[in-house]
Amino acid sequence: MGHDRWDSAVVYQIYWRSFMDANQDGIGDIAGLRARIDHIHQLGVDAIWLNPTYPSPQGDHGYDVSDYFDVEPMFGSLEEFDRMIDDFHQRGIMVLMDIVPNHVSSQHEWFQSALTEGAGNPSEEHFIIRDGTGPGGINPPNDWVSIFGGPSWSPFPSSGRHLQRWYLHMFDPCQPDLNWHHTDVHERFENILRFWLDRGVDGFRIDVAHGLFKAPGLPNRSGFGDNWSACWDQPEVHDIYRKWRKIVDEYEPSRFLIGEIHTATRERLLEYLRADQLHAAFDFSFLHQDWSSDGFRDRIGANLDLWNDTGCLPVWTLSNHDEIRHWSRYAPLLADRSPDGQVANIRYRSLLALIMALPGRIFLYNGEELALPQADVPDEDRQDPAFFRQTPDSDYKGRDGCRVPMPWDANLPNAGFTNSEPWLPMPEGWHDYSVSIQHDDPNSMLNYYRSVIQRRRIEDWMKSDSIDEVESSSDILSFVKKTENKRVRVLMNFSDSDFPFDNDNTIMRTSDSDISDSFLRPGELAYIEI
Repeated sequence: MGHDRWDSAVVYQIYWRSFMDANQDGIGDIAGLRARIDHIHQLGVDAIWLNPTYPSPQGDHGYDVSDYFDVEPMFGSLEEFDRMIDDFHQRGIMVLMDIVPNHVSSQHEWFQSALTEGAGNPSEEHFIIRDGTGPGGINPPNDWVSIFGGPSWSPFPSSGRHLQRWYLHMFDPCQPDLNWHHTDVHERFENILRFWLDRGVDGFRIDVAHGLFKAPGLPNRSGFGDNWSACWDQPEVHDIYRKWRKIVDEYEPSRFLIGEIHTATRERLLEYLRADQLHAAFDFSFLHQDWSSDGFRDRIGANLDLWNDTGCLPVWTLSNHDEIRHWSRYAPLLADRSPDGQVANIRYRSLLALIMALPGRIFLYNGEELALPQADVPDEDRQDPAFFRQTPDSDYKGRDGCRVPMPWDANLPNAGFTNSEPWLPMPEGWHDYSVSIQHDDPNSMLNYYRSVIQRRRIEDWMKSDSIDEVESSSDILSFVKKTENKRVRVLMNFSDSDFPFDNDNTIMRTSDSDISDSFLRPGELAYIEI
């Protein structure tokens, strides 16, 4: 099979800027991560995923890459990175890197050459640059809009030409899209893969994996019908991943490719998961699922169908660096619109127990083991470029609220993240979530995460590929996991009422109910041997 070590892996995402600051500049770094490696090891995960590590002007906090063959100086050096990989490998923890192939930084050498070497120079061919429309090319080439808001085109130097030219950026202007029809781009990224794989990296999470190519002629949204079809998910992208798969398959032990992929249909997603392309893809419909027994049943069933069609095991995740933290998403509101923390914590524990009992890979986001909620960052302190590109009437606040630094020590300034001013402010009360408080508390969320991850590691039925009877009835989700020697029913109560159940063979339940209580409380989950 070749990829057994990834089949049931639990992966922990590290958002560099917010994990741990060792050099006291207010931003997380490699030395900080290495100083906290015991925390990750004690959590019991199999791998980490590092958000972009490369040199970057940080216009989009690392997703604007200026050099793919080095490490961002504010994080550390390439030598420190190599030692860090060794540190994790010595503890049996694999390392995934982010790779960003859809766009580069406007400070990348290619784009700088395109800007400065005169109209028509070869470097321009690495990007999507087109004449504008209207008198003198005053308007962008088409009506595409940026994912971050506003137009997806910015003016490009056009001295000596009759028409103003524009360059495409599907995100921020500091992130010009690459022209993947150019062979230089193919070769450069194949070299990037090998550079990091040769250093011992265990695989890549591919940012905007459905991007890269655009529809021929760059048609208007109004004329093409489906903007997603025009801007994304073009058929040529699959040839790229076939080449990448051949590269990673050259390495032993097995290396892993997982895509951030948004498609119009699950049938389109299936095309990325053929045996000769990616090993896995994130399921954002599961991450975005409302609190609903039927909804989670449907999302689980769809992932199992995709697995059956492709042979690629599912990926389950509830939070990441782009989403509202799921403690806040699933917390019911009281009459005063404040979150009901007691119910939220039961739901939160149950959601972890739910995904840990499903077949496939689990991705966790740093801080979720502390039950961090979404932080309310003041507008004047926000840094997400997506926030600044919103219209005045927009309610979207960007992604800073899920990126606030980790609290480590309740007795230190900034909860031990840094001695200087953190890049995003620590909210009032953030110290109360600190690792120092939760580490020795047997009832803390941190120790709950440790125990459930450890249970998955030692209980074959939890990571078993065998799952049956995925059902939803009366707001109760249930399914059966089994091995040759054991059958376990997983029950989760999505209703607002107690649910009677046979408690005689309960292995674990997720509320503080007395273990002899034969009712499943609202939000609670139980593992029951049958």
